[in-house]
Amino acid sequence: GESNEVFRRKLDDLKNRYRLGFRPVKGDGNCFIRGYAFGLLEGLLSKPASEVAGFRGVLMAYYFTMIDGDSGLGYTAGAVEDFYNDILNQVVLIEHGDMTKDMLRDNFNTLTLSNAVIFFCRLVCSCYIQQHPDLFAPFVGIDSQDPMVVARELKNYCLREVEPLEREVEQVQVIALTSALQVGVRVVHLDRSGGALNHHDFPD
Repeated sequence: GESNEVFRRKLDDLKNRYRLGFRPVKGDGNCFIRGYAFGLLEGLLSKPASEVAGFRGVLMAYYFTMIDGDSGLGYTAGAVEDFYNDILNQVVLIEHGDMTKDMLRDNFNTLTLSNAVIFFCRLVCSCYIQQHPDLFAPFVGIDSQDPMVVARELKNYCLREVEPLEREVEQVQVIALTSALQVGVRVVHLDRSGGALNHHDFPD
């Protein structure tokens, strides 16, 4: 029908606009984070080692936040260190010039590694949301003025909607993850409305 023609036209426009970086990603609930994480790491391949080392520092800081029982997520090191080490190893290989695009693609096509990277990113997202209650509480419908209630409800939200694998990512998680990792993303909407492609840049 006409709506399908609009969709196909927009898909062709998308392919032409992002010809060098267009990759299909399996839609399994993890698709946004998988695509974002791959694009982020692929982008680091062309950055100087000092910039890659800076990103490694960001990951390390979030790892220590995850195992901080007072102001972090309170996970034990044993619960998260394997996931941290998996993404860290990718970054170290990039930093040392020992990673290629083909290697990175093959690694992300390995489900165990890909899921480890995704889960660590989900925990980073959870950290950022819980560290910024004033920003995210209204997003998720928390209207209490009691900081303890807000903290508890945000933690419950993250345990339910952010951290589990294959949970669909919504605007809240996109804002949190791109802000936490300090790498923005443009989300293009392949809707069936008339007109040109619509997009939204995160974080604003």
